[in-house]
This record gives sequence, C-alpha cells and structure tokens, in this order.
Amino acid sequence: MTAQKDDNVVVNVGKTALKGATVGVSFFKDFLNFINKGNVIDLATGVVIGGAFTKIVDSIVGDLFSPILGLATGGVNLSESFSVISRGKCNITECEKVTFPTRAEAAKAGVVTLNWGNFIQTLINFLIIGLCVYFVVKLVGLVWRKQEEVSTDWPCPRCKQMNKLGATKCSSCCEDPICPEGVDLNLYLEDPEIAIKKAN
Repeated sequence: MTAQKDDNVVVNVGKTALKGATVGVSFFKDFLNFINKGNVIDLATGVVIGGAFTKIVDSIVGDLFSPILGLATGGVNLSESFSVISRGKCNITECEKVTFPTRAEAAKAGVVTLNWGNFIQTLINFLIIGLCVYFVVKLVGLVWRKQEEVSTDWPCPRCKQMNKLGATKCSSCCEDPICPEGVDLNLYLEDPEIAIKKAN
C-alpha cells in the first residue's frame, strides 16, 4: 500500500515539475517574442536618443541662453534669485541684517524663501526644450515629406489614375500592364525600382 502511495507521489511530483517547466519555457518564449518585436527596440532607441537629446538641450540652456540671460539681468544668476518670506527659524545671530547669496545658504540658515528665479529658469528650460523638440520634429517631417514628394506612384497611361510602384494593373481601369514611359517593361515587372533608376 505504501509503495503505491510512493509511486503516486512520484507521479504527481513529476507532473507538477513538467507543468512548471512548460510554464517556464512558455514564459521565456513569450519574453523573447516581446524582445524581438520592433516596438521594444524602437522604445530603447528612443530612450537612448532622448538621454542624449537632454544633454544637448541642457548645454544649449546652460552654455548659450543662461549667459545671455545673465547679461540681460545684470550678471545675476537667475536660478539663485529668491525672496525671503520668513526668517522665523533663522539660526544666525542678527539674522535680519544677513543677506544670503544662494538659496542653499538661506535654506541652511533656516530661512524660508520664495525661489522665483529658479521657477523662471525652469520655465525657460521647458520652453527651450519644447522649441528644440518642435524644430527636430519639423526637420524630420520635412525630410519625410521630401521623400514622399519623390513619389514612386505612376499614372495609368489610359485613365491617369495614380498607382503604386510595381503595380501590374491599374487599380481603377485594370489596364495591363502599368509601366512608366521610357522604362523597360520586362525589367519593370522584375524589379520596378531598378528599372526606374536605369531609365533615369
């Protein structure tokens, strides 16, 4: 009787292990399928380029715009501009007479400050980042638009309906075959791009 119970336990343990192994293999297959999808690679590329783009924008703000802004404000570092709200918890004797050159020194002394300069600097950074993103997107849009303008569509010789490169029949009148003027028909039917390049 115990031998039969032992055999049942071994069989059940084996079945459970097999199910676990199947689930594990299935998980890794799904994971590999997920990784191999283009979306993950696109996302990773976007994150890397975004990180590099952030450094470029920080350099534009810190190295180009901040000095110009500093000149406009009389050499004052805008991010360190603040107003003292309360000196109530100030731990320096004669706190009322002390001026703090930086926000960090004021905070260290226990003074409550309104950091309006840092807010304006952050707002300027946001606007510059927005402008940079806008110009990059516009630039990419112009490049893509130029590629689209170099159209690979060709008009049907009969009805003048535009058809995609490599089409063998017109989508409108079913004229057979569609081939741009001056292009070798046989080569066009084999490889339309090469045929058009050779014709030009």
